[in-house]
Amino acid sequence: MTDQNATATSPATGGAAPDLLSELKNTLKKVKIEDGDATEELYRVEGDMLFDEDQLEVYVLQREALQRERALQKERAALGAGDVAPQEGRSSLVGVTVNGKLVRWKPGMVLTYCVLKNTFSTEDNYNFAVANMKQATWSWEQVCGIKFQYKPELDTSGTTKPDGVLFTVRQIDAGGQFIASAFFPNDPKNRRRVLIDPSYFDPNLGFDSVGVLRHELGHVLGFRHEHIRSDAPPTCPDETTMDTELLTKYDPQSVMHYFCGGVGSRTLAITDIDKIGSQKLYGLPFDAFTYVE
Repeated sequence: MTDQNATATSPATGGAAPDLLSELKNTLKKVKIEDGDATEELYRVEGDMLFDEDQLEVYVLQREALQRERALQKERAALGAGDVAPQEGRSSLVGVTVNGKLVRWKPGMVLTYCVLKNTFSTEDNYNFAVANMKQATWSWEQVCGIKFQYKPELDTSGTTKPDGVLFTVRQIDAGGQFIASAFFPNDPKNRRRVLIDPSYFDPNLGFDSVGVLRHELGHVLGFRHEHIRSDAPPTCPDETTMDTELLTKYDPQSVMHYFCGGVGSRTLAITDIDKIGSQKLYGLPFDAFTYVE
């Protein structure tokens, strides 16, 4: 999650460059993440997505394919062949796909996490993150069949992910490049972390602090940004939607939509359309049932 000024700086969304991969490597900002004794630098894409070089290369291939498709569509229109909608998805919540299949956590899996206390600059910031994560996870549990479990006993285990949790929540100084960042279900296991920049704790943040984490947890559940769709205002970041599936109609107020182009919501609440899309992937919330043995 970034603010609207940060999202407006996404590079190279016009015609394909001679070497788009090299161009993005030279223009995208990097975030250095220290995890115990290991340090890695990742490229920041679409505001709050962090890619290594292999992931960036796949991303570039997708973007170039999309640009070729859009150029072909314009050519067909110029020749009077009619308007052909670009195949950016098979069908608003936008779900991640692999090999044409939607990506989700397996049924019955509990998404366990801890909040690494030693990474936070103050105890107040740590407590703030703990409380907001509880509210954000509860928000998703109320709309679809997913379960999060907080394991506070592991919060003091150090600065790296301990055994016993799926992902960690930690503070990292990204220099304000994003407010928070997360991961997708099919990301490498060592990337399963929700990162929070110090800017998140600014009282003048401009976004609902729980909403920011609701947005990031949407990524954790497998949802891409809503504003990358062709329906979104042209001033919103224009990134590839290949390897995605459109689960609902476009929702400018979606929890997954940045505040851009005069639309979006600074509260980042889960809308009724978000609810429909999340239930397509995860089903009804567990408390919608009466269970019998």
